[in-house]
Amino acid sequence: MDAKRLNIKIKFMKYLLLLSYLLIITSCKNIGEPKNGTEKPIKEIPPKLKESTFPLATNVSFLSNLINANNKNYLAYELNIFNNFKTSIALKKVEIFDLSSTEVPIATFDSSYINKNLERPKLRGDNDLKIISANQFGVLNLNLKFKDVKNIPVKIFHRLHFNINKSDEESIAYTFESTILDIPNKIKLTLGLPFNKKGKWLYEAEGHKNSRFFLNGAVIYPQRFALDWIFVNDDGKFAKNNIKQNKNWYSYGLEIVSVADGVVVDIKDNIIENEPLSEEMAVRITSKTISGNYVIIDIGNDLYALYGHLIPNSLKVNIGDKIKKGQIIGLLGNSGNSDLPHLHFHIESKSNVAMGGEGMPYHLKEFIQLKNYSQEEVSALFYSNHVPLDSLCSVKKTNEFPVGFGLVEIK
Repeated sequence: MDAKRLNIKIKFMKYLLLLSYLLIITSCKNIGEPKNGTEKPIKEIPPKLKESTFPLATNVSFLSNLINANNKNYLAYELNIFNNFKTSIALKKVEIFDLSSTEVPIATFDSSYINKNLERPKLRGDNDLKIISANQFGVLNLNLKFKDVKNIPVKIFHRLHFNINKSDEESIAYTFESTILDIPNKIKLTLGLPFNKKGKWLYEAEGHKNSRFFLNGAVIYPQRFALDWIFVNDDGKFAKNNIKQNKNWYSYGLEIVSVADGVVVDIKDNIIENEPLSEEMAVRITSKTISGNYVIIDIGNDLYALYGHLIPNSLKVNIGDKIKKGQIIGLLGNSGNSDLPHLHFHIESKSNVAMGGEGMPYHLKEFIQLKNYSQEEVSALFYSNHVPLDSLCSVKKTNEFPVGFGLVEIK
């Protein structure tokens, strides 16, 4: 009886071993293969960046949505570059690549662009801003354009070309790949205009790109998509008679209106105004006075609209007021960090203080683009008190953001 049981037990063990072997063979054959077309194969691993042990670090602390302008999509952001070498580096070129196709860059920012757009804190004037000293950092403001809006990459990365300065006469060229970014979607927010005056307006959309603020240990750029607006009369003039008086500027005292429905969350009033085109401000400029007299409106989706530099005692609203789109909220002035009567307008993410959120993009419902200028040309226009109105080319814009510096018409 014991022998019979032992024989049965041995046969059962052999059966289990055979069954286990068959299961192992079957499972090995199925690794990485779809079953009956219902399972996806293992995804390919995306290309890797070139590994580097350079003591160089880069990052992007905030990435906003794409904007639509001039039949292109724009991505504006700040690339932080930290030099941890024991010697200085000279940034020569930055290339942007589609992570899935690394042969040809989709954008190249050369030495000239870098010199104009690399912020070096506390360095101005004759300093070569492309040179980042040992244990120092720079912030490169990038404005990436996607001409083919139907073929925007899913991910991009950066390739930096730089020289390590061994001595005054010797340098070594290197390349460095870093900072993979997921390209965000295009912004869907479309707003009305912040004023109700029809006619021609000069705008500045890139005058605040280097404007950093600090809050609770973080670096933020609330004015990333800020617009400054100045009215121009039919003769191309900003002001009449004495341009040193605010009341003589055609922008001064114009009605400022809400760009959307919302609720007033903050106001500032009683800050005295500056003399136009003066090198001195009427009050000391701090984080509390930089916007002058202002109104901040919560327009929903954790977004705040800020209207700055208003005339003292001209505010038409109070904290807690519910506001309708197009409602008058104050009058255009020259208070705070302002050198001439104009409206400062921007959208920022929700925060507890003015200039405490990240600058957020948006589109304007409709405007007519007449001309584009360089920053130097715009500065010259102010001091000459004249905008030439010949050789203008009218291009109707819908659901776009006015980039750069330019002249538009509102009808």
